[in-house]
Amino acid sequence: MERSLPQPVAEAYRILRMNLEALRLEHPLQALLLAPASPGEAADAVAAHLAIAFAEAGRQTLLVDADLERPGLHRRFGLSPASGLAALIGEGGGSIDASLMATGVPGLWLLPAGAAEPPPAALPARRAGELVQALRRRAERILICAPAPQRSSRTLALAEHCDGALLVVRARRTHRADLLRAREALERLHVPVLGVILWH
Repeated sequence: MERSLPQPVAEAYRILRMNLEALRLEHPLQALLLAPASPGEAADAVAAHLAIAFAEAGRQTLLVDADLERPGLHRRFGLSPASGLAALIGEGGGSIDASLMATGVPGLWLLPAGAAEPPPAALPARRAGELVQALRRRAERILICAPAPQRSSRTLALAEHCDGALLVVRARRTHRADLLRAREALERLHVPVLGVILWH
């Protein structure tokens, strides 16, 4: 990671991880979607630190950058990906295993967004389901970082196959109307919104 977190902040992510794992003891939340409530914002910082909290707890964790227009997770780990999610969902296809990158954090792997010009416009529901199922076979916890759901059909296609979603709210920047629209977009597809993460 680009820099370590202050201890109180790192502890807050550990507590969030514990709370998420306690939600469904019989059926753990394996695949989670993280998305900003407001279009134009990003959730990559929150997704990266939460993924680290899962990995540090001994969970084999896979972090997915599904923001193909503004990918940022690879930079947070000092990586330069040549391929990633864009290739997997594009016409040329690709290999998940060949696209996974070690982050330097034990137990944490990154599936970067990769490069595509332009990014694939749509992600068919069937392809999204196949992709998430393939990811489930490779890790105990999958965190998919995606754009705001009310503006991205790709986010909604992936969310449908996740066990729940977390919305990231920026302090003093996210409007309540954006949060409501993001939540409603997910709930229309019966995707459980597990909570809201306030980020400064």
